[in-house]
Amino acid sequence: MNGFELTGVEATKIMRIPERVVRACKREKTYKKHPWPWYVYGKRFFEGLGAQFRTIDNREEMLLCDVVYAVDDYRPCGIHKQRSIGIRAVEELCRLPELADAIHDYDDEDIWNGPVIHLVTALGMCLIRCQQIEHYIAHSFLLGISKEQKAKYNTINDLRAGWKKKTLGNMLLCIQEAWEIDPTVKAGLELFVESRNRLIHGLTTDEQFDIRTDWGQRELWAFLYFFDIHSRIVKKAFRASYYASIHFAIKKWGLPRGAPKRIFSKRRKDELSLFAEFFSPKLDCI
Repeated sequence: MNGFELTGVEATKIMRIPERVVRACKREKTYKKHPWPWYVYGKRFFEGLGAQFRTIDNREEMLLCDVVYAVDDYRPCGIHKQRSIGIRAVEELCRLPELADAIHDYDDEDIWNGPVIHLVTALGMCLIRCQQIEHYIAHSFLLGISKEQKAKYNTINDLRAGWKKKTLGNMLLCIQEAWEIDPTVKAGLELFVESRNRLIHGLTTDEQFDIRTDWGQRELWAFLYFFDIHSRIVKKAFRASYYASIHFAIKKWGLPRGAPKRIFSKRRKDELSLFAEFFSPKLDCI
């Protein structure tokens, strides 16, 4: 067992290895040193199995068969299981007796039937859009060019991390330190913050919008329909600031290695013009 006693090892079957992957592994230069079936070295083997890869907070992750692994290096003891996701995670949770009992013991009125399920879906869509808007703002470093913000953060990444911790209202106040905002746009942003806070904090339990009553449901439809249109406009404004920040970074520091040379489509260039319509920098911040 590759140097271990049988009593000291444990094997978990993940998936069947296709013959084409075995043949590809045998063609590797390291195969003579580590013949099959030996420890696997290198990322290419996992690519052959259909694994997906991403880097979050400078930590590489690999997804294989609904299991996420943290990767220090593609070599023995360099890959560690982090968590299950998707249907595999659901199946594992369902096998826990404590949760199986809880499903029955705590079953209540949170079952949405008929047209109410569409309200719940609309609420979810609006919530996602709020998160997208806050993501665009936090990553639009051009919005944080005031002296006050520059003094707080040393790098662009520091600013992004700091702004992610702010409330939406606080982010807008920080933007106003450096930018003159078109009055109509400013009024629209203030209304959006008010509506967004109402959406996040207890909208469906408010007497006016009580989702458990027919009247409240109809009130919700009117609110969500307007919020859907309003939030699309706000999202477009801050998406423009996001792409304006990217455009400025490319002009200032050049394209990152591996980035496509044609990074802006005509639509994105139109958004840059939109940014200039909505925001103009204060003189002391230029």
